Amino acid sequence: MYAAALRRIGRARLVAVASRSRDSAEKLAREHGAKAYTFDELPALLADPAVRLVCVNSPNRLHASHALLALEAGKDVVLEKPLCLTLDEADALCAAAQRTGRLLGYAENLCFSPLYRRARELVREGVVGRVLWARQVEKHGGPYSPWFWQRDEAGGGALLDMGCHGIEALRFVFDRPAVRAVSARLATTLHADKTTLDDDAEVRIELASGVTLVSESSWAVTSGMQSTLEVHGSEGSLFVDLMGETGLRVAKKGGPTTRPPVDPLLEHGYVGELGHFLAALDGAACDETAEDGRAVLEIMLAAYASAGKGGIEIPLPYRPPPGVTRPIDLWKPA
Repeated sequence: MYAAALRRIGRARLVAVASRSRDSAEKLAREHGAKAYTFDELPALLADPAVRLVCVNSPNRLHASHALLALEAGKDVVLEKPLCLTLDEADALCAAAQRTGRLLGYAENLCFSPLYRRARELVREGVVGRVLWARQVEKHGGPYSPWFWQRDEAGGGALLDMGCHGIEALRFVFDRPAVRAVSARLATTLHADKTTLDDDAEVRIELASGVTLVSESSWAVTSGMQSTLEVHGSEGSLFVDLMGETGLRVAKKGGPTTRPPVDPLLEHGYVGELGHFLAALDGAACDETAEDGRAVLEIMLAAYASAGKGGIEIPLPYRPPPGVTRPIDLWKPA
């Protein structure tokens, strides 16, 4: 996805690929005329003066270490979700970006989807009136790579993998509102034969304003992927459906349903995301930063803690007890 997006943008070229598997790295590198490295060879990759921006798409456990290596090597970084696994790692990443003066962008693709950006504009314009509540749903039948099922590699299940999309999308659409408390329900339903991680999650985010935001995420939907947003207000409702045929529509109270025009080729946000970060290298403002990734991680950690305590509300700010190195341990201790 990243390589295809870069090729379409045309403002940058893929210089190098690193993977745990040399065969995997060489396969993608050949397709794009790039050099191939293993993770053990990252210092050599980072020493290449042709490399300016590093996209960290490695397993969750390695996000912080790989991003820190790149920052310390003087490279700008785009870091995939989740930002990392602990708030200590998140704080170290934020500090490193500030110390080195390098870009550290948080790669939440939904925030660069034209549909979600248009939804934010419509909410700001007051199209639905006073917002009453909202829900984002991100669900499919399970991840594409074996490491996602592994406690040490992933650090958490569907909430950490899918819920981070919904939580940041909601924060984005509502201009990053103050959060008062978080509660959650987690379960291992469909995939208990292969993992002890959560494969189904519901998170309730109580804002300081009194509005409730709901994030539903799951690996237990076998009928295809769902990626939707609904916002309900005093004057109408707004709906986004990335995987369905509805796209984005607005239903006005006592009025017709309208479908604002969008570009479906860009709707998942990857082209917009990487284009945005490339522009940030040239001095443009960065919309999604490490601080945003930290805020999402804090909400997810509070959600795991809530589920571990029977779904009670966890006030924010929240920091896990010392020694907790994986979000899943707050729900199901090892």
